[in-house]
Amino acid sequence: MISIIIPVYNTAPYLPQCLDSLVNQTYRDIEIICVNDGSTDNSPDILKAYAERDSRILVIHQENLGLSGARNKGLESARGEWVMFVDSDDWIGTDCCKTLLSHTDKQTDVCLFSYIREFANQSFPQYLFSDKKMVYQGSSIHWLYARLIAPNDQELRLPGKIDSLSTAWGKLYKTSLIKEHGLRFVPVRQIGTEDLLFNVYYFTWVKKAIYLPDLFYHYRKNNITSLTKLYKPHLTEQWNLLFRLIEEWITPLHREDLEKALTYRRALSLIGQGLNITFSPVSFMKQHGALSAILSSHEYRTSIRQLPMNYFPIHWRLFFEMARFRSTTGVLCLLKLIKFIIER
Repeated sequence: MISIIIPVYNTAPYLPQCLDSLVNQTYRDIEIICVNDGSTDNSPDILKAYAERDSRILVIHQENLGLSGARNKGLESARGEWVMFVDSDDWIGTDCCKTLLSHTDKQTDVCLFSYIREFANQSFPQYLFSDKKMVYQGSSIHWLYARLIAPNDQELRLPGKIDSLSTAWGKLYKTSLIKEHGLRFVPVRQIGTEDLLFNVYYFTWVKKAIYLPDLFYHYRKNNITSLTKLYKPHLTEQWNLLFRLIEEWITPLHREDLEKALTYRRALSLIGQGLNITFSPVSFMKQHGALSAILSSHEYRTSIRQLPMNYFPIHWRLFFEMARFRSTTGVLCLLKLIKFIIER
């Protein structure tokens, strides 16, 4: 059985498409755990209607605890051998579960698959790696674990793909590993993004991973209420805590590749933190001061110095070279240009 956990919070316009993609799976032995996280729209009514028509749907109601709290609540009820997470404004292909299980065996600990970024009028396929099935075991699992934290070497030419592998969705997890080690999601309000840390914990025990190029997951990018569109005033502090928790976790493992990956992750996070600053409703000078504080910190100066600049395309090389020399004005102007392109 596969337990599919869906956190739900005010996504009524998109929820039916998500639920339809689940109840119509060609593999029938699934349980659909919907955690209503204090929705104030008619999402609870939609969940109730679907649950009345399909006994495989379990609806759990709780006060608003955020995405992490909803996922954790779902994990408490999961009875399947496998666990999958689907966000309630996204959807999956109807053959997803059947195909994933057909490629797993008793030794498989996780199955990863590709996705499509869905905009209002366009769809963009996103392959995690190649367009062929890949099996990771032994030393290749070590590479995959490090790549989960950050791109390395030649992959640095596309720093925007830093989180392509760290999402909780787009994966089939083994329930026994999660429960045996008591894994849970740390609230986003503490660390800024919950998926990466959960996967850093989980992959500690992964011995065999399967990658499928199938574009099963549809990641909606035209949801105007998406959290990714909101300014996050505490993002720098949250990510600093995230990096500290990852460092505390990987240090006892004595893995230089993981430590290097974390260094790259911290340096590349300057893009996300910088863009977040440009979305803040304060003056240019205050934005300049916030960015300057990051560029002047010892952790970021050290991390940026260790980036291998030769792999970056010229625009990103210029960005990180200016960051290396703490040219705050130059970095901020480039970020505002990126913001302008995003908003077009």
